[in-house]
Amino acid sequence: MLSKLFPGPVWLQGYRRGTFKSDLVSGLVIAFVLIPQGMGYALVAGLPPEYGLYACIFPPIVYALLGTSNKISMGPVALDSILIITGLSVLAEPGSERYLELAILLTLMVGLLQLGLGLFKFGFIANFLSYPVILGYTSAAALIIIGTQLETMLGVDVGSGANIFALLYQLILQAPNWSWLTLGIGGLGMLIMTVPKRHFPSLPLPLFLLVFGMIASGVWDIQSMGVDVVSSIPQGLPSFSLPNISLSDFEALVPVAITVALMGYVGSMSICKSLENPADRKNAQPNSELIAVGAANLVGALCRAFPVSASFSRSAAFREAGAKTQVSALFSSLFVGVAMLVVAPLFVSYPLPKVLLSAIIIVSVSGLFKYAEMRALYAQNKREFYILLITFSATLILGIQEGLLIGVSLSILMMIYNTTSPHMTELGLIQNGKLYRNINCFADVRVRDDVLIFRFDALLYFANKDYFVSVLYLWLKQRDMQALKFVVLDAQSINTVDSTAVVMLQQVIENLQKQDIQFYITNAIGPVRDTIKTSTLGDYMTKQTMFSTINDAITYIDKGINLHVTQAVQTNPPKPTGNVTGTVKLL
Repeated sequence: MLSKLFPGPVWLQGYRRGTFKSDLVSGLVIAFVLIPQGMGYALVAGLPPEYGLYACIFPPIVYALLGTSNKISMGPVALDSILIITGLSVLAEPGSERYLELAILLTLMVGLLQLGLGLFKFGFIANFLSYPVILGYTSAAALIIIGTQLETMLGVDVGSGANIFALLYQLILQAPNWSWLTLGIGGLGMLIMTVPKRHFPSLPLPLFLLVFGMIASGVWDIQSMGVDVVSSIPQGLPSFSLPNISLSDFEALVPVAITVALMGYVGSMSICKSLENPADRKNAQPNSELIAVGAANLVGALCRAFPVSASFSRSAAFREAGAKTQVSALFSSLFVGVAMLVVAPLFVSYPLPKVLLSAIIIVSVSGLFKYAEMRALYAQNKREFYILLITFSATLILGIQEGLLIGVSLSILMMIYNTTSPHMTELGLIQNGKLYRNINCFADVRVRDDVLIFRFDALLYFANKDYFVSVLYLWLKQRDMQALKFVVLDAQSINTVDSTAVVMLQQVIENLQKQDIQFYITNAIGPVRDTIKTSTLGDYMTKQTMFSTINDAITYIDKGINLHVTQAVQTNPPKPTGNVTGTVKLL
């Protein structure tokens, strides 16, 4: 019972000293990553930097107790931050007291949504976000995040533009006011973040950059030179309290909360599944993950944190640092909490240049722009690439939520189109009559004048039954109807047949019989046979019409016998059931 309520501690079974050492070291390394990322992503979200640190303390602890994956690092992420500022900036001024209250209320709503979806077993919703949509959305979001950091990098304030293009235009107009000192510090920070990483990939470069930046800022007093800094962070841990809730605010935040909740869950599950392997003792469970992430955000709302989810880059560092279990996350949270108690007073004497946080963010999110994957998708599937391109463009032009909504809608429409107009092909003989394959893919394929063999590669239901009939009748019109005597449906790719399709099949069979053409079905799987048997086509299931393979059907056509059924009857004669006579129950 305890393992069902708290799946996380199951990892402690067989916990050894070596595992503890790995988790302790990796926890310290991840804390070094979390501190600068948490502060930076809080600023991206329009929040004070300490809110990002709060999100690094309590939510990961809750996930460690409830989560089913030992491969992900929970905490602030860039996509959530840009969704927050995009959704909340239209309701309040970023950084204002009302804005902060709305952010905490949003965290509470996100947690409630994720927790509710998990309890009601809605983990399958992750399947509705296709790879092209996620790729286009995240790539566009990366550019938007980088664009929002250019203000800090250039030392100007132009306000929020309608989109990234309007923001860039405003930045160009402000060129005379650019702070070249701020830009130089930011550029140097980006070099420090990227160049040494090629030779020392395991070094916590973001933390080193912040420490050196704070020391340099305190020694040379760069704040007096016009460089914007973080000069104070509250010392100590946040107190637990409920955010102020009003019905109007709740209604206004619903669209943003739904978007953040879904993207946070989908991102976390995508990382979990991409990192799993057959040797894992335990795999991530979608509904349990929803509950774990939702509970983490609920607790986060109580301690003034903004929404959290899993980060791919941080999860990669989590594994590379040697983390074996989520005990590593407990150590990370402990280290971040200690840092808030000890380091916070130092910001007064050694303020942190904000431009260095922007440099860290730009370098971190640049990996979200997947140009190589875009090119690969273009070469692989043009139709899906166009969905990616539309999602990418809509996100840049219209906004984060609008782009995601358009992308998901296009994916659903494409799924509907693919099932209503699926692949349907005529088959012919190859390899001396041993195999039946697509006649358009093989040069030496042979087709008999008296037999039409075809395959339907989808579920057969009300939305594609007309397509089935139209393609079949088109093939019939291309044949010599005097010579054609048999039509064979290879049903191996059909996993479902609904009642509308059954009626359609009955009409097709009757129409063909009027033209003295017999209709046979081969390779039908169990659910399809069961549907036919209990329908008006039940009497059609005989050893003269249903065959296990195409070769069996052709043997019956040529010799008048069904070898597979005859042998089955000889070795295991079926027992008569009910009123069924003269039919074969299992084929």
